[in-house]
Amino acid sequence: MKKIKYEINGTFIDIEVTDEFAAQYEQIEAEEKRIDRKETRRHQSLNALVDGGFQVVDPDSDIEEQLVNQNDIDLLHRALTILTDEQKWLVEQVFYCGRKQSVIAAELGICKQALNNRIARIIKKIKKFMN
Repeated sequence: MKKIKYEINGTFIDIEVTDEFAAQYEQIEAEEKRIDRKETRRHQSLNALVDGGFQVVDPDSDIEEQLVNQNDIDLLHRALTILTDEQKWLVEQVFYCGRKQSVIAAELGICKQALNNRIARIIKKIKKFMN
């Protein structure tokens, strides 16, 4: 009689079996290991690859476009440095805070058209810097 280790729900137990059964069990286990090894040589799971450090490329990401966008953003930030403090405040209020131009114009004590002209000059100044 021989003892074999048998797994049940993640727990290993020792079972006493006949020699003939133990030999067949060892053959079955060896065959399963061989098949598993053969399959993992041909196919690997994505999870195993990622855990091993393999990086999967996102087909929807366009690195060139991301770099161009980042360069444009950097250039815009540099362009904003040439503006006066009043112009920077105006850009912040209109484009970042989303305040209405009529409200900003009233706050500054000017008409809306005068505010539009200021914004147009700011945009022209930024475009000139970026070109």
